[in-house]
Amino acid sequence: MSMTVPDFAHWFTPGAVVPTEDRGDVVFRVREVGEITLPTGRLVACDPIVHLGDDEEPPEPFVVGVPPGRYRVQTAEASFTYPYGHTVNAAARLVVRDVPAVRWEPALVPGEPAPEDDCFGYGVDAGLGCFLDAAAHHSFPGTADEEGVIWEVLDGPENPDAFVAEGENGHSVAVFGSGWGDGLYPTWVGRDADGEVACFVTDFRPFRFAKAL
Repeated sequence: MSMTVPDFAHWFTPGAVVPTEDRGDVVFRVREVGEITLPTGRLVACDPIVHLGDDEEPPEPFVVGVPPGRYRVQTAEASFTYPYGHTVNAAARLVVRDVPAVRWEPALVPGEPAPEDDCFGYGVDAGLGCFLDAAAHHSFPGTADEEGVIWEVLDGPENPDAFVAEGENGHSVAVFGSGWGDGLYPTWVGRDADGEVACFVTDFRPFRFAKAL
């Protein structure tokens, strides 16, 4: 099976529509989640509840890095209108450059073999994904025990589906709901026409329960 990269440019176009075979038209909306700091430029994507525990080994950053700095995070929300109204995060994007991505490659961690299909990525067991710097792992104590700043937001009155939380030592994390819930979700590196990194996108497989046309 060959790898299939979704049409992320379309998903991240406000008002974009994708027809489906059994759930009607799916309408996309782009949400600006906020900015996170990547002081080392080594990006990590993972389930924050599972992997940000105090005693957990830090998850590996992607092999492809970016210059240290602050970067915008967005989500593409997909609204399914039939047979009932439901909105999920279709994808999360870390914007490195405001230029179109014309080529995509799997975002892999050190030692991870090149995939032969699109069944790669990180596992989600708590219905959430995140982006953060590799150096930020221990800046969110108590997360695995349902304590700390991430849980303060999750348990708050707004209960947002995507947000930025500020941890210790100036570190930050962008947290977002993982589509329909738990699963294995791939992250892709988008490169511009000059071969430079334009973005990272995690695909939450919004059409795994519907057939896009």
